[in-house]
Amino acid sequence: MLNANIGIGPMSTEIIEAVFRYSHYHRKELMLVASKNQVDYSGGYVNGWTTDEYRQFIEEKKSEYPYSNVKICRDHCGPGFNGIDDMSDSYKTIEADLANGFDLIHIDFCHFSGSYEEKILEAKKAIEYCLNLNSNVMLEIGTDENVGSNFSINSLAEVEAELDTFLQFCEPEFYVVQTGSLIKEINQAGLFNRSFVEKAAKIIHERNVKLKEHNADYLSKEELLKRQGIVDAINIAPQLGVIQTQFVLNKCLIYGIDFSEFAERIYKGNKWRKWMHSNSPANKLLCSLIAGHYHFASDEYKKIIFQLSRLENIHESIINLITEVIDHYEGCQQTVGQRNLAGIKRPLLLQENLRESRSQDKLSVS
Repeated sequence: MLNANIGIGPMSTEIIEAVFRYSHYHRKELMLVASKNQVDYSGGYVNGWTTDEYRQFIEEKKSEYPYSNVKICRDHCGPGFNGIDDMSDSYKTIEADLANGFDLIHIDFCHFSGSYEEKILEAKKAIEYCLNLNSNVMLEIGTDENVGSNFSINSLAEVEAELDTFLQFCEPEFYVVQTGSLIKEINQAGLFNRSFVEKAAKIIHERNVKLKEHNADYLSKEELLKRQGIVDAINIAPQLGVIQTQFVLNKCLIYGIDFSEFAERIYKGNKWRKWMHSNSPANKLLCSLIAGHYHFASDEYKKIIFQLSRLENIHESIINLITEVIDHYEGCQQTVGQRNLAGIKRPLLLQENLRESRSQDKLSVS
């Protein structure tokens, strides 16, 4: 059974290590959720890694943090997410993921170019392919593209019908619901539709499935607690990339290191365009913050990291900063997860067992 309630995008090596370190020292189960653009069988923008290379780094972190419990997950596996609509591309991703021991795969056909019936049929084929390769792989499902829609109660019938269709041939761990959240620039631009999500959660929980929310970045403690008893798990990713970028650029300003070449690389890369909202593209600093993480593998970024590393342990500084962000979400989400796990017949003594396990670990360490 999956107990993790936070999925974190592996935007950089430091973010990945922060996840393992937090899990190790706090004895928390976490999820790393990699999109096809980030890591894939043919490579991605995170360190240029293929799935095989990503897994090798994961194994190193597991050895370094033996008490960590991090589930390796695929986010948004489906056509169109990396600009390729050919179905064979999605199947290659599935094959590489399962060959490398991924724990969960999110089958997402929201970009499939066909009718809704065809979309469901192709999603079914992909799910069955996953299960044929590994009958124990966990699944996350949901076919709607996240556009921050504030869905009406009338949409509940669609949620129920779609989930019941999927339950005919699989037992998903998560069903993704459009909660109203939406990331734009470096802000949470959406509005949580509690009325709709509350009713959707009832439908989902009655079927012993957990509700997952994507685009949960930039949420305050108050906003996270609004999800209490409703949302079972969340994904965050862009926020971490922005925080790392801003931190590095701030360090450059402190030490007088020129980062103009890196900023120019980001701007010409145009990855910031899809995130723009109300600000002007002429705001190049904002564009750099938004899309810096897409270019962490660039020579320009490596150059400034090399210069910073001669002045301080910049990698350790980044890891510590990201750990603070995880702690913010984990601290709020723990309460949310407790209530929801109980609500869908998860073990009520989970937290007691966890505390007992921690006490035993502390004794063994001492």
